Amino acid sequence: MILVDSIQLIIPQIIKQAIDTLSLTSFDKRTLFFHCGIILFAGLFMAVLRYGWRNLLMGSARDVEKGIRNDLFRHILNLDMAYFDKVKTGDIMAHATSDINHIRMAFGFGLIVLVDTLLLGGATLTIMFWTHPKLTAIAMIPMPFLIIVTRVLGKKMHTFHRTAQESFSQLTELVRESFFGIRIIKVFNFEDSTGKRVETASKDYFKKNLKRAVVTALLRPLLGLFFNISTLVIIFYGGFLVMQKVLTPGELVAFIQYLSILAWPVIAIGWMTNLFQRGMASLKRINTLLDSLPQVCQPDNPKTPGFINPGIRFENVDFSYAKKTKTLSGINLTVGPGNKIGIIGPPGSGKTSLIQLIPRLYNTTCGNIFIDGFNVDDIDLELLRKTIALMPQESFLFSGTIRENIIMDQNIPRNEMDTILYTCALKETIDNMPDGLDTIVGERGITLSGGQKQRIALARTLIRKKPIIILDDPISQIDTHTAATIISRLNRLNLTSTIIIISHRISALASCDRIYILKNGKLEHFGTHEELIDSDRFYRESFSVQQFEEEDAG
Repeated sequence: MILVDSIQLIIPQIIKQAIDTLSLTSFDKRTLFFHCGIILFAGLFMAVLRYGWRNLLMGSARDVEKGIRNDLFRHILNLDMAYFDKVKTGDIMAHATSDINHIRMAFGFGLIVLVDTLLLGGATLTIMFWTHPKLTAIAMIPMPFLIIVTRVLGKKMHTFHRTAQESFSQLTELVRESFFGIRIIKVFNFEDSTGKRVETASKDYFKKNLKRAVVTALLRPLLGLFFNISTLVIIFYGGFLVMQKVLTPGELVAFIQYLSILAWPVIAIGWMTNLFQRGMASLKRINTLLDSLPQVCQPDNPKTPGFINPGIRFENVDFSYAKKTKTLSGINLTVGPGNKIGIIGPPGSGKTSLIQLIPRLYNTTCGNIFIDGFNVDDIDLELLRKTIALMPQESFLFSGTIRENIIMDQNIPRNEMDTILYTCALKETIDNMPDGLDTIVGERGITLSGGQKQRIALARTLIRKKPIIILDDPISQIDTHTAATIISRLNRLNLTSTIIIISHRISALASCDRIYILKNGKLEHFGTHEELIDSDRFYRESFSVQQFEEEDAG
């Protein structure tokens, strides 16, 4: 780029010599052809060099874009569940797409324009002052006004870009949410209302983006106006200097050429300001995300025991999502290694919250949880989660094949796969599919029923054979007959793991060593299936109702 700028500054001197040669009585055509040849060669050489620096510098900008996107995604993966409870997905998507693109443009084109402006603009002004200081000073009269305009409009551009990006985040989230819930929209005829909401958000983004565009559009004509005024001054005053023999015609033409070269850095100031203001606003938004630290993080001196005996103990554990309201209160619970326990309770009693504390998806508000005598807060976080297989309440599937959703990049022997498929009552279902295990499930498993998705999610959990297995409502979407088959086969699987099952179906819990009843965030009763039928009214009534439903379904 420096070479290109240097050659560009030499060309007006060649033109000056050519024009001054034309005014001589001893004009030689060979001299004119020689000057034209030099200009042609310089133009070709500049084109090659310009191609080179654009590839190198813009390639660097792409590397920066790639690096920021990778760092941002890794950081997002390390954030805890509490962060995702507060931040919209659309906002994160805007960070990962639009904001990073603006940073790339600022680092790529913006940095190029900055360096080019300083080098080319500074050298051009130096040559112009060396040619005729007074003429240059008069030509620069409009420049202070240019600086003031650029500063004022630049501040507005920064503000308008920030508000436009915030509006873009809201629009992205609304569109994502609409596509995610497209079936609900169609079933309830929400197309019109959803369309109006998106249209309103789109208009808001349009208006805020238009304000940014108005400032951008205003900047360039103002820069062009100041440049044209400078050109007028040079032609008017420079013409008098030529007539007075102070300047040669070639020097005046060269001076105008240098002014035209200076036009790019001057006009580029507005473009550069626009790019940098957008880039800085986007960088500030991304830095806000990067500065967000997870509450659940690696301990300072993590313990990494070679083998973890899967006994679990809760000691006076409290937990809350919001500081004012306790979700769990005074939980004391002990699960022996290799035991199977069940947890039941009314909806909203805190069952899912309880089991999410074990792999530290959230931190406890108060109290401690121990695994094999180690406080979970002190165990290496990666090791802790490698010890636990958790099947969440929502049976989420990735948009790949059934096989990919079950094995998740692991090498699983065929006989083990067959055993798990049989246990989850999936073997016959998959055999009836055209592509078997290689059947594409579609986005979020859209081609499968709720029960099929839940069974695949169960297989994904069981196939890992972790020391601790946690199943959150594993048969809620499965019919009574298939659910009973799965529970029966699961009991015969002879797993040595410690198993925790949350379920509203008592048939899934009946074989547990101990069953806990959770109400309003507190453990009220516990015992075996038979003991709770005798001692707890909620459990007894729930069992009676479910027995009636199962007999009716049969």
